[in-house]
Amino acid sequence: MDRKPGHLPKDVRQAVDSLVWVKIVGIGSTAVGKTCLIKHFCESKEGKTRAREAAIATESQDDQFNTGYQPTVGVDYGFKIHEVEGIDLRVHLWDLSGSTEYMDVRNELYGGTDAIFLAYDVTNVATFETLDSWMREVKKYSSGTPEIVIVANKTDLKQKRSVSAAEGKKWASQYKMRYYETSAATGEGVVQLFGDLLQGVYNRRGGGKPNAAWSQKWDAQALSELCNPLPDKDRGKSARV
Repeated sequence: MDRKPGHLPKDVRQAVDSLVWVKIVGIGSTAVGKTCLIKHFCESKEGKTRAREAAIATESQDDQFNTGYQPTVGVDYGFKIHEVEGIDLRVHLWDLSGSTEYMDVRNELYGGTDAIFLAYDVTNVATFETLDSWMREVKKYSSGTPEIVIVANKTDLKQKRSVSAAEGKKWASQYKMRYYETSAATGEGVVQLFGDLLQGVYNRRGGGKPNAAWSQKWDAQALSELCNPLPDKDRGKSARV
């Protein structure tokens, strides 16, 4: 259908502001599995039971899960429309590199965040020991009061586990944070993690109200880019910032 410029049926800014945008940020040391957690959630299908989804992931993990590690360059990004109580949440997931050389990049991206998941690798004690420093960084650079949860990832590697669930829960309780155990390889706990985070955002908004601070942040060009997803061949590539 041909339309003349300036004759859209609805003002673009009004249409965008009426949508419910959610920003979730993933942080933690390098190689803890943040990218894989986000990828698994973005590719999960609505309507599957958690048990069934975990079973499907387990059956096919040898074919689908890439065990080769490719560090995130600066920041990676995922997008998903997730329904909560009949409301579509347009979820932007920012995967921040754990490398110290990208600290300045991370610090610019904490603003306007609705929720943060802080992940560590249960087979690597060093990633667990950095959690306090990550919390200091969040408190210094984040705005508002985003919910922060702790994620103990790679729980499928039971024989290599070096940080117990009790240790993780104790640390989380000190900060009054919710604690989750996940496996990006099998999918265990991933849907529950993001589902709970988004339900929490929905509840704090009083029923999924639009986030004015989020929508006002973006100019027309940025909004246009967000509304036009990357081609399949370019998805999963780290943003060069």
